Amino acid sequence: MPKFDQELKKAYIDHPREFSNFVYCYPVLSRRAGGVSIGVNLNLDKACNFDCPYCQVDRTISKAKQPISVSAVRSELGQLLKSFEADGTCNLKQFKDIPKPNKRLKDIAISGDGEPTMIPEFSEICEMVALIQQSRPDLEFKLVLITNSTLLDRPNVLDGIGSLLSTKGEIWAKLDAGTEEWFQKINISRVSLDKIETNLISLGQLHPYKIQSLFCALDGVEPSALELDEYLRRLKKIKASGSRITEVQLHTLARKPSQVSCTPLSTDFLFQLRNRILTELEIPAVVYGTEG
Repeated sequence: MPKFDQELKKAYIDHPREFSNFVYCYPVLSRRAGGVSIGVNLNLDKACNFDCPYCQVDRTISKAKQPISVSAVRSELGQLLKSFEADGTCNLKQFKDIPKPNKRLKDIAISGDGEPTMIPEFSEICEMVALIQQSRPDLEFKLVLITNSTLLDRPNVLDGIGSLLSTKGEIWAKLDAGTEEWFQKINISRVSLDKIETNLISLGQLHPYKIQSLFCALDGVEPSALELDEYLRRLKKIKASGSRITEVQLHTLARKPSQVSCTPLSTDFLFQLRNRILTELEIPAVVYGTEG
């Protein structure tokens, strides 16, 4: 394998949320983004209302709850953006062996070690990030919110989403299951799957968004045929409501999960599901396998 290919594959798999002496922001090479993504970790305490067995966040080491410093996030983003050339190419040394087309800045992604919409400062962060984007039109990057879809009905969350989408932004909203039974195995939450479906319908009537769905095996058991049928039924219902799903992202495990009982599925599994989404629902769908 050529060195570039080896370095590229390694960078896609390795997504550390630590960078320099920064607290909130970190650059990674994202296969889904198609280049460099600057992550903004808003959950330093690792707070999340999901307990997914496939999650890569180590929650055995807890951190104290603390308010988010909007000014610190702004400062770190400003410093990181200085490391990109005029054409958007990242010149950070960790990406020095990556082919130039693969290390252009694609987005700033609000995500992290938990559910970012849970924090009180969410809408303020979104407004600030949107202003930073508008101040750097030369770099042409987009803003992305990666969310588990549980709190999309909260006014402050909708305000923040409005800021992100005011220029060039996207929402990547999670839907990992079709039945409540599988949902509680794969996501484990006090929020019901029906509530997530309702949130996705409501959001989609206001804004377009992408669905992100992770599929894996638990204790060697793959999602059943019934589970996949119900997953497609929910997607169909959401679309029929008038919600604008611009794309479904299908992926499986790419990094070590918190529980060894989770194992990745084959890309054949994902492509078969993608083909059903394309033919039965006529929604664009893409597959990301074990490499990101």
